[in-house]
Amino acid sequence: MSTALVVGAGVVGLSVARELALRGHRVTVADPNQPGEQGPSAAESRILRCAYGARSRYAELTWRSLGRWRELERESGQQLLVPSGVLSFASRGTATGWEERSLAALRGLGVPAERLSPREVARRFPAVGTEGLEFALYEPEAGVLRARRAVRALAASCRAHGCAFVRGEARPAGAGVLVDGAEHRADLVVWAVGAALPGLFPELACGRPAGQVSYYLDSPALPCGPGAPAWLDLGRAMYGIGALSSAGVKVVPDVEAPPGVLPASPPELPQPARAYLQRRFPALAGAPVLAAETCTYTTTEDEEFVLGRHPAAPTVWLVGGDSGHGFKNAPAWGSYVCDVLEGTTSPHPRWRLRPATTR
Repeated sequence: MSTALVVGAGVVGLSVARELALRGHRVTVADPNQPGEQGPSAAESRILRCAYGARSRYAELTWRSLGRWRELERESGQQLLVPSGVLSFASRGTATGWEERSLAALRGLGVPAERLSPREVARRFPAVGTEGLEFALYEPEAGVLRARRAVRALAASCRAHGCAFVRGEARPAGAGVLVDGAEHRADLVVWAVGAALPGLFPELACGRPAGQVSYYLDSPALPCGPGAPAWLDLGRAMYGIGALSSAGVKVVPDVEAPPGVLPASPPELPQPARAYLQRRFPALAGAPVLAAETCTYTTTEDEEFVLGRHPAAPTVWLVGGDSGHGFKNAPAWGSYVCDVLEGTTSPHPRWRLRPATTR
């Protein structure tokens, strides 16, 4: 039995650790925090959609992850995925063909997807305003992940399958890892530390940290569920999730903010976002903001994942570059990473790890 040390107890690190344990490896997970306690993986919710334009590789990955999240639901006995469906809006004047390409890719993969006219949207989802709407892509099998709960379920599964956990700050040390100054070694070392990866390995092109501010609005009339799908408007740079709890409806201007930036206090939704809600979700237009939070993630120039062996330490692997879409893909991505670690497949060239100076 080989040993593995996974650094990072976020959704990706835990997915890799769990998969390694299921395959018979003796696994230790290192992180300064309890799983689901802090960081992006501790947020309340994440959208699970399969639409990726023509990038069918990611659409397939998400579709496989949906099934794996369901498996974890059965194992944990908890609801992790709310079957709300997801609407992607093609707004007049901003539509780029992404929604049409997504529809074609999903149908090619056999993933359920519908093209809804504005009239159909209004009939099926009365809370949605259709002004300026060309059409909507609807994914009935997609939904919303209860992110914090899902991470804690992953951690519990890891423990049930024999993973050990070590608390402490981790730093690279050649082929090993220093955790609060104490050296740890294993046959395989996997760094899956999200936005911290570029700072720990500046010599490699691991992406760069970025942030995004989410706002929670007081509107209990829009609970997350089949009647109020999660939604995305790529052209207008907006997305949102119905209320999962008393925290309210989640509305996110899909624009990059400096990593670690704190929302204003008291938080207020930017005016362009208010104007958007007036058009697309009139019931939310005047809803007060209950809270705001910043999600930090790693983004790459091409929004591709990163997976590769460290050039100076063959037993050390780096997993990152989530570009804001790592959470939903984590179970299937973790399985793929383990295939690479075990040598049964090679990492796709688009996910290769490169020196930081390479352009």
